[in-house]
Amino acid sequence: MNPSDIKSAQFLDAYYPLVDGVVNTVHNYANLMNKSAYSCVVAPKGHHSFNDKVLPYDVFRTASIKVPIAEYVIPTPKADRGLRTFLNVKKIDIFHAHSPFTEGSFAASCAKKLSIPCVATFHSKYYDDALHITHSKAIARIVANNIVRFYNSVDSVWSCSEGTAETLRSYGYKGDIFVMDNGSSMSYPDNPDELRENARKQFDLPADKNLLLFIGHQIWHKNLGLILDTFKLLCDQSDDYILVIVGDGYDADKIRKYADSLSFPDGAVRFVGKIVDKDLIQGLYLSAGLFFFPSVYDNSPLVVREAASLGVPSLLTEGSNAAEAVKKDFSGFTAAENKVAMYSEIVKAFSDRQRLKEIGENARQTIPKTWEQIVSQVQEKYAEIIEKYRFEHQLT
Repeated sequence: MNPSDIKSAQFLDAYYPLVDGVVNTVHNYANLMNKSAYSCVVAPKGHHSFNDKVLPYDVFRTASIKVPIAEYVIPTPKADRGLRTFLNVKKIDIFHAHSPFTEGSFAASCAKKLSIPCVATFHSKYYDDALHITHSKAIARIVANNIVRFYNSVDSVWSCSEGTAETLRSYGYKGDIFVMDNGSSMSYPDNPDELRENARKQFDLPADKNLLLFIGHQIWHKNLGLILDTFKLLCDQSDDYILVIVGDGYDADKIRKYADSLSFPDGAVRFVGKIVDKDLIQGLYLSAGLFFFPSVYDNSPLVVREAASLGVPSLLTEGSNAAEAVKKDFSGFTAAENKVAMYSEIVKAFSDRQRLKEIGENARQTIPKTWEQIVSQVQEKYAEIIEKYRFEHQLT
């Protein structure tokens, strides 16, 4: 089957205006596939309205139940009669579930009724999520077992890294897993000095300081506590460092209070909130000497690839899924998951600015792939899966 003839539907349990790695992935899939083929997004109505018409592809919003204490909702696609009509009219060739929960389960069951294949990508450490929310290993284990049952029900299982695949296997999944990497929407700009200077002016960042940057959701299990504890050690020894933290999240207030309790020097830690201006984000990356992302929760973080696209090396936790992208001391840095080891690695990294720059350039040359490259591979894999499915089910 010609990849450019394939019609696909992407299913996930949360979408714009919420932004995370999965949302970015699905947006790039649908956006780029629609340049040569057709792809739509199926996602629930969220807490906050969003004008889907600004997107260059179809978005079908299913009904949902709002959860007052969370930023997410519970989708109810089975109760949405219009969804089945929409999918039938579009004559979709393949479904792609990006969540093992409500929307993904609907995609898997609906695909069987329509006699088309369903792909499912394992994106996140759902056991860790369940444990964080419920504080119960028993409940988290039940969630993991249900997740394994879901992935056993689809026609092809994908992950975004080898480490992510191993996480799914640790839940008990024993089938084949195809690794499809994430891409980067950023490339090195023609005006780096201008972008860097604008960001420094916007946030009053002195050029003579060593700038550490974190971008991501403000949630404890991204290791924000470790970032702040490490930075406290740095500040106790030197006034040469600034830490900029970008993003928001449900733990944001608690994280800021913890930072206040550490009594950092005035201006040493900057919480700048969520930033949607791409030029400003690029300027912050370009201003940073090191992207500090010690999360052991993330699997294939897009922010590490964005940093690399702009020649900024990352410091990651050794052995983490996120660290899979880098080669230690060549295209990035890794350290044990404790503040002393992280502190030592940061001091070492900034002690040789020429070497730091070379490692950043190595990261730029070896880590990021464009979304165009990734989506081309996705479409080719879709064609392979559809042909295999039709042969096995004797479909024309």
